[in-house]
Amino acid sequence: MDKKELSAGERFRRFVKGESVDRLPILEWAPWWDQTIRRWHGEGLDKSLDALGVQRYFGMDGCLQTYFTWRTPQTPHAPQHGHGIIKSAADYQKIKPTLYRDPTTFYSKEYFDWLKKTGQEDGDTVHWFTVEGFFWMPRELFGIEDHLYAFYDEPDLMHEISYDNKEWLKKVFEFIGNTHRFDFMTFAEDMSYNSGPMIGKNLFDEFLAPYYKELIPIIKQMDVPVVIDSDGDITDAVDWYASVGAEGMLPLERRAGVDVSKYIEKHPEMFFIGHFDKTCMAKGEGAMREEFERLLPSWQKGKLIPGVDHQTPPDVSLETYKTYVKLFKEYATKL
Repeated sequence: MDKKELSAGERFRRFVKGESVDRLPILEWAPWWDQTIRRWHGEGLDKSLDALGVQRYFGMDGCLQTYFTWRTPQTPHAPQHGHGIIKSAADYQKIKPTLYRDPTTFYSKEYFDWLKKTGQEDGDTVHWFTVEGFFWMPRELFGIEDHLYAFYDEPDLMHEISYDNKEWLKKVFEFIGNTHRFDFMTFAEDMSYNSGPMIGKNLFDEFLAPYYKELIPIIKQMDVPVVIDSDGDITDAVDWYASVGAEGMLPLERRAGVDVSKYIEKHPEMFFIGHFDKTCMAKGEGAMREEFERLLPSWQKGKLIPGVDHQTPPDVSLETYKTYVKLFKEYATKL
């Protein structure tokens, strides 16, 4: 295939494998803040555009996420963010019949027909799917604080939950493998904050690693790159997830002290998405160009797909974002 004929998905897949491409993928993997979109509507952005329409408006590669959750309409909701819906094994057994949705009921045939059209047929969209990992999922059940205590207070229950999640995910992956070709996938984790992981490696090795080691080979058989989504400082976590077979990580938040050049040096087999410091955008073209210059050696040396490191904030005007995309297109050919 001639370089000029690369589809968005093929370009992405080639780049993350270290193969030759015409340019970098130009992606906005995370949605813009709703406040940002509201601001842009006031500055002239067509209100009828959906997320994919906004990406096309800016002339970017399309990037669409499909989310598969273990929740069903019958699953209880936490009273507020950060709170849980269980505290004990008895609580888990009580709500378990409301969990682990039949994968065939997530989306309609028409939805997957639409994915195929925007991806393989039109060729301008990268498709990815997300499931919840073995840190994220039990945290949703326990709530933030109780989850961290549960590693010590409820170890058997933690393993039971992760085992059940793992067995359910096998069914999800089987369904996906028979339904649609995705360009990559993410495990939602958010295991780190601005000072590093919320748990130590000993807990990772006991409560997360065994389940990843069983699941990731299944995904790789589908030829879908495995990416871990974790905010915060992932410097230690990169090593841990690499040890269980993960192939990439995002979003690499700059203000958390992340430095992708170190990760590329340690793990040349991995790829990374994000790392463009969103806080520089409102400072104008000069600051954004300086940020692209900072990242340039990393994608030339390794496999970095630059992008806003977790959602464009509302202090960025429509014209400023247009300038960001203009610069991105300029730098995307500097391979």
